[in-house]
Amino acid sequence: MNFFESFRIAWDMLRLHKLRAFLTMLGVIIGVMSVTLISMISGGFQHYISYEFKKLGADTIFLFYDGGRDRVERNSEIEGMEYADMELLMSQTTTLDVASATLQLGPKKITYLDKSISDPDIQGVDEHVAELNKVGITSGRMIDRKDLDSRANVCVIGQDVRDRLFGKEPAEGKLITFPGITMEVVGVMDVVEIMGQNNKKEIWVPLTTAQDKWVGGDQITFITTRPKPGISVETAMDDAWRVLMLKSGNKRVYRIDSRESIMNIFGGILGAAGAVLAGIAALSLLVGGIGIMNIMLVSVTERTREVGLRKAVGATRSSVMAQFLVESVFLSVVGGFIGMGIAFIIGQGVTAISSAANFPSKGGLVMVFPVSAAITSTIISAVIGIIFGLYPAARASGLSPIEALRTE
Repeated sequence: MNFFESFRIAWDMLRLHKLRAFLTMLGVIIGVMSVTLISMISGGFQHYISYEFKKLGADTIFLFYDGGRDRVERNSEIEGMEYADMELLMSQTTTLDVASATLQLGPKKITYLDKSISDPDIQGVDEHVAELNKVGITSGRMIDRKDLDSRANVCVIGQDVRDRLFGKEPAEGKLITFPGITMEVVGVMDVVEIMGQNNKKEIWVPLTTAQDKWVGGDQITFITTRPKPGISVETAMDDAWRVLMLKSGNKRVYRIDSRESIMNIFGGILGAAGAVLAGIAALSLLVGGIGIMNIMLVSVTERTREVGLRKAVGATRSSVMAQFLVESVFLSVVGGFIGMGIAFIIGQGVTAISSAANFPSKGGLVMVFPVSAAITSTIISAVIGIIFGLYPAARASGLSPIEALRTE
């Protein structure tokens, strides 16, 4: 009953001195609001990064040649990555599901009638590239195995290339002139966007055609693959790395990575940055705690006669101390709740505005209210109330009833 009575008195003091109580709680309000908002923003961007990578398949694995100028120093005869490397991987590993080889050709000027584009991203690909990168088709078809076997002069274009060359006309069947070769457009790929980058300027041609017409030999730029169902990305990467190291004689002329590891790196950086910023913002909680201690000392001075009267009629030292501690904790926790409420409202506003603007991607930045952060903030607020209310409460409980009653 003493606790509930102390709570009632704390509530009455809050109602009687609204402005003073609000100013007292302001530091805690700002601190809790800042920490909660930073947690929401960090969580929102981590969700955004996870969503963006999963659009293309978070389990996708990439293998590159990384010898370059260090090849001689590493005493390696391997000069680059070849299509045979992909065949070796698929025959010597048991964890890989499907693989695709890509040859990056860079920008080449292309023309159609009197229109031209000087900066398309041309890539030689095989029949599995669309599946591994989750790229659909807007119209026409994708490059298939027959195109590779016959070294067909066909291509699939991005939507920006389609719009700049053909406008509103159908692209399928049109002939595009590349340096030294003319190709027929057989399809237009869907737009896929990740982290602000998209495939609108890409042109896909059969890998074998690109090798024959422009580079010669069996050269490729990188291999894309993924693990079989039920196999982790790490296990598949270790299996692929084992095969490549056997081929190179343990010379580190290859590099392997995955979208999942890149996503985890981004998430880790955001989490660490959020934690640092939250820690800096939490310093305002210290200021709020000092404000609570200051006002509680003022309250002890104002209520000296009240304390003396309570002790004169039998109130114990512990009950007086508990009364002022409850008031201090009450101020701090209420300030914490107000700060969380403001953060929640701001978060909902950011979500609504970013969703309407489709920034940073379609659906906006989802600011989920962190329940764990709310619980933590409430506990921290209560602890701050106890710590900074302890001295004023001890001072009040130590007053002599006779001297307190004599106070004017």
